[in-house]
Amino acid sequence: MRPQLHPSLSSAWRDPSTVQIGATTGQSHVFGGLSPVEGAVLRAMDGNNDLCTLRDLATTAGGSPDTVDRLLELLIPAGAIVDRDAIPDDDGPLRQSLPDRVSLSLLDRSLDGGGTAFARRGQRRITIHGAGRVGASVARLLDAGGIGDVHVDDQELVTHADVSPGGHPADGVGIARDRSLHRFLDDGPAAQDSTPPETDFAVIDSAVCAEHPHHTGAYVRAGVAHLLVKVTEVTGIVGPLVVPGESACVRCLDLHRTDRDHAWPMMLDQAGRYPPEMPACDASLSAAVAGLAAGQVLAYLDGYDVSALNGTIELELPYGLPRRRSWQPHPDCGCTWQ
Repeated sequence: MRPQLHPSLSSAWRDPSTVQIGATTGQSHVFGGLSPVEGAVLRAMDGNNDLCTLRDLATTAGGSPDTVDRLLELLIPAGAIVDRDAIPDDDGPLRQSLPDRVSLSLLDRSLDGGGTAFARRGQRRITIHGAGRVGASVARLLDAGGIGDVHVDDQELVTHADVSPGGHPADGVGIARDRSLHRFLDDGPAAQDSTPPETDFAVIDSAVCAEHPHHTGAYVRAGVAHLLVKVTEVTGIVGPLVVPGESACVRCLDLHRTDRDHAWPMMLDQAGRYPPEMPACDASLSAAVAGLAAGQVLAYLDGYDVSALNGTIELELPYGLPRRRSWQPHPDCGCTWQ
């Protein structure tokens, strides 16, 4: 092992015996009362010295070899240390994923710089239904986040309205949405039909995917977790993230709305059959929605609690401040019945 103070955390000495590692809530830790020997050992934890060398340094400085172990007992649980021996060299394609990997290591406080967690993402397959401005950006963000197979299920032609930063490029206009994105995604051969492969997770942009009720129902029956996203008028919505049998599904939300407004089913049906002639989808709002959606998907797959579970996250122009709306499984839906 070659301990190194986490290269993504700042370190600053408050005084000769007190060091602060990290600068933000949840990441910053202050270690005080350090002896000169402990301070010297801490400064030598730069990834170049192994444990034997650090113990020799402690002894030479007039301390005990146990000084190294005592420091590691403090630093490792705090996520302030990585092991340079466990981190691969940042060559080739690994270099591009370095910021994502170290971000993961700050969350799980792993010694390998997030390598194991990032590798798990590479074994995942996600299907995107509906690749307009929002869906296309979600697909590219998930691919950049390390998802091994991002499959786009959308054969509609790219229009000028679909072009956006981080989504479809201008030269994609006129070709199928899945093929427009294929060049950016490591998802194997471009799709030949609309049947998605078996998937670990699905993202459905209900604003551009007319078949979204079919997909949500099929995923509930198949037990596949999925997330709804959309931009409607000047409001972006992320959620619900549905874990079949455990959390509220899309039908639950419609039943709750029907309890409050008996005209809701009629309004929903007409909105689906007669969509707006010129749908609004602000570029900054769609980017914010895509970023939130991708973050929720990655956090869920990484094993963390997410805000879109039994809830929706809503952003509204012009302020763009996200707020969460809670939803519970509806007793008449049946999606959580044993």
